[in-house]
Amino acid sequence: MEWMPPRVLIVLSLLGASAFAQSYGCVPASRSGSGSANGGVTTNRRAPLKAPTFSDTFSGGTLDASKWFIDSGNAPGKIAGVNQGTLSPDHVDLSTGMLRLTLTQGVSGALATSVGAEIRSKQLFGYGTYVWVARAASTSATPKGSGAAVSGSVTDVFNYMDNSQTEIDFEYEGQLPSTLEMTNYSGESNSQTSSTTVPDAAGSFHEYKFIWSAAKIEFYIDGTLVSTHTQHVPSAPAAALINLWGTNSKSFGGVATGGVTRYLYVSSFSFTPLSD
Repeated sequence: MEWMPPRVLIVLSLLGASAFAQSYGCVPASRSGSGSANGGVTTNRRAPLKAPTFSDTFSGGTLDASKWFIDSGNAPGKIAGVNQGTLSPDHVDLSTGMLRLTLTQGVSGALATSVGAEIRSKQLFGYGTYVWVARAASTSATPKGSGAAVSGSVTDVFNYMDNSQTEIDFEYEGQLPSTLEMTNYSGESNSQTSSTTVPDAAGSFHEYKFIWSAAKIEFYIDGTLVSTHTQHVPSAPAAALINLWGTNSKSFGGVATGGVTRYLYVSSFSFTPLSD
């Protein structure tokens, strides 16, 4: 398949929650309640939370083939003569007790060769709450090891449907490791984007959550609302994806860093549909 623009994922085929790890220092999303008087005593009553209809903690040693595809072939960021970008199933593993995606890069003259990885849910999801607990790409070969982000990569947790008919992203560029970009599409030419600072995103785990409804998309980091998008809100059900891929650009993703392996860790993903 031909390469698409960096924010547009190549999907080879499509068929058609809140997971939270306190051990990694994430803060769960806040739950609001309402007070009521009861014999002069104020009580805090909370509506029952809806249970996730899809979740995975990636702790089974191998990827659950009933839930996920492992994609291969051309990667986003492939540019002829600049970056030979591909996705490899060999760069997906659960050997560290969670999902680990690996990116390798080599540079020869002006040409970079980048081999990344991607998984994609077999199920399509609509309006609801999407939650990933992840550590953005770094040089650490273990989930809790020391490591740093380097130029020439993109970390992405998001949803996607044909040609960005639906796409909602949490995204980090390797050369801007503390800037989280949040973008939604309803078609390739219709989008809204915003950004926020997430210190040490490549050195620690954070909870990335968006709540998608017909009118808006709310983006949360570690339980705190950081942005709300109301323009170009998509409506088509979409797959959930996690990927790590290489770039060789002075703009998006950064110039390739040869000979330095990078790793993206995800300890959980969940989806909960909107309440009726």
